[in-house]
Amino acid sequence: MISLEAKILKAIQTNKLNLEILGERNWYHYFIRVTPLVWSRNNHDGYQIEIYTDNSKIKHLGTVKI
Repeated sequence: MISLEAKILKAIQTNKLNLEILGERNWYHYFIRVTPLVWSRNNHDGYQIEIYTDNSKIKHLGTVKI
């Protein structure tokens, strides 16, 4: 079974998950929140993706920072 982080990274590489669209949305059978990360020094700007089971956001499955 593929880990959730690997699934997210593969979806970004194949353009099935667009990071340009910020905010909360459904993605396959998950509910995700994409937030931009802006660093003040020496780090590349990126994104934080929080993954939940469904719209109720009861069970947090993980957080991926890219």
